[in-house]
Amino acid sequence: MNLYQGMMYNMRLVFFLLLLVGIPTYSQDFSPSFRWLGDIRIRSEVDMRDFDQRTHANTYTLLRTRLGLEARPLEDVRVLIQVRDSRVFGQETSTLADSRNLDLHQGYVEIAKLFLDELTLRLGRQELSYGNERMVGAVGWHNVGRVFDGGLARLDVPSFVLDLFAMNTGEVQPYTPVATPAAVQPVSDEGSNFFGSYLSMKNIPEHTVSGYLLYEWNRSLLSGATELQRFTAGSHVKGKANALDYECEVAYQAGKRRAVNVSAYMLTGGVGYSFAGSVFSRIAAGYELLSGSSGGPTYNSFDPAFHTGHKFYGYMDYFISIPAQTLDRGLTDLIIRSTITPSEKLSLNIWFHHFAYHQSAAGQRPLGQEIDLVLNLRYNKNVIFEISTSVFLPASAMRQRFSGSDAAFWGYLTTTVVF
Repeated sequence: MNLYQGMMYNMRLVFFLLLLVGIPTYSQDFSPSFRWLGDIRIRSEVDMRDFDQRTHANTYTLLRTRLGLEARPLEDVRVLIQVRDSRVFGQETSTLADSRNLDLHQGYVEIAKLFLDELTLRLGRQELSYGNERMVGAVGWHNVGRVFDGGLARLDVPSFVLDLFAMNTGEVQPYTPVATPAAVQPVSDEGSNFFGSYLSMKNIPEHTVSGYLLYEWNRSLLSGATELQRFTAGSHVKGKANALDYECEVAYQAGKRRAVNVSAYMLTGGVGYSFAGSVFSRIAAGYELLSGSSGGPTYNSFDPAFHTGHKFYGYMDYFISIPAQTLDRGLTDLIIRSTITPSEKLSLNIWFHHFAYHQSAAGQRPLGQEIDLVLNLRYNKNVIFEISTSVFLPASAMRQRFSGSDAAFWGYLTTTVVF
């Protein structure tokens, strides 16, 4: 039995057991339901991001396929099992090779009205997405996507929604079902965990207001001290008044990182204006600041550890892994965005970014400018085409880092089918 056959067998067994458990308790007006859902995405990329136009472009085609089954065996019970295959065209050594890319993307059970009508519990592997995903996101752009293993409790009352979650982000001790003297010995590296609370206010017309408290705990003792104990407290506000819209988010981090005190912050804000009945439909401007360190006794680099960075810090992904890609110096980003909408199915977004370190590196702060053009065509309700081209004009800090001084280019063509 191969991996796919084994997973399908286990899926059928789980649903059969759920049905057996649930049969005696069905209400007369509820019928168990099943729903298939899925998507397939093909993205071809042309990569000239080395700042050297004398070299040839690297080309790739990425394929991501997701197939899920949602079951409601009981009125208050929902099960989602979603498998995912992610690959790069031609990555197998031959056309007969088996790369075994199939994996479980999501697999959880959700129980509503648990003890209280307003309380829902979700256990298993799941996506987490909060606010605009600056801090916690599913990273839909990625060819795999981010998921967490753990549990989430949601309290949904008329005035607010409160999520509490606990996720295991790094289990390092091998599991063994047999208790032997060697198997039960504790290990010095106890892995890492991610805890959080996210509060979203309701019933505020034209506005979303939320606050969060996150805690990352990496219990590796290999260096003699816990690697990371970091709190992040923040708030996200988004609203509109007639044609004007705005969005801002602030966050502060404190704790310890490798026995060094952490004190870092993030400030973001933007405003936009929509033109009713015009092809030139919207223009917006914003500013991002992620604090950086300058070598002092405190670690001042803000780390948006589980964010969806691609949608904020340029489509070319020079700064998608912060603070590593900013050398712990932080980042500032001045953004101008315009949207052109010739029809309901066609839209063009133009982004301009001016990047700089928050703290200078070798006396330099400017990083350069990036321009992104993204054309989106919704062919029908299931099929979407997207084509993008980007250019980055490097300042001296980027030229030195990449050992190149030319403009860099990158682009892609994506076809997505959702069903």
